[in-house]
Amino acid sequence: MLYHKKGGMKKPHIDYPCNWSYKIIGTDEQSLIKAAESIVRDKPYDIEKSHTSSGGKYISLHVSVMVFSEAERLDIFAGFEKSEAVKVVI
Repeated sequence: MLYHKKGGMKKPHIDYPCNWSYKIIGTDEQSLIKAAESIVRDKPYDIEKSHTSSGGKYISLHVSVMVFSEAERLDIFAGFEKSEAVKVVI
């Protein structure tokens, strides 16, 4: 991955298409899976359980999706942010 300097910050250069990974955190695994499936729709994706908090309240999943542009990558991120099932997206 190459970095381009823009306004003092380094922005990564991403070659598309590529497989992009999101980590989503919520309180119900099935709700997270349904949210991920509805957000990525017909794009190639993989969902894998990542972690359960020590108290068992929070679940995290890794969602890997084939994205074809920066706009598509950011749209998926925004979809996760808007989902009621997703408490945090990274």
